[in-house]
Amino acid sequence: MEKRDKYLIAIAVVICVVICVLSPYIASGDPDGLEKSAEDSGLAEDFSVEEIKGIPEAVFPDYAFASSPDSQPLQIVALAIGVIITLFIGFGVAYVVKRRN
Repeated sequence: MEKRDKYLIAIAVVICVVICVLSPYIASGDPDGLEKSAEDSGLAEDFSVEEIKGIPEAVFPDYAFASSPDSQPLQIVALAIGVIITLFIGFGVAYVVKRRN
């Protein structure tokens, strides 16, 4: 791997970390269209994961460890973990593809 490529990867990782840190503070508190429609029709509260068989509960529901008002630092941690996992999976796939060639 060339030195230029390493710099590019390092800059991309830094950009991902900056996005992780800023996203809980700049994200909209309003739900998206599908969630808003479900809330308006009253369906959002009718179902829970526990009631539906076969669907596992999310590890990080809404990208947070807890649903408290001060959960923004926990959202940052959950987002950072997601970015790290995604980067490792991407590097793993690239490594496997490179070894095949």
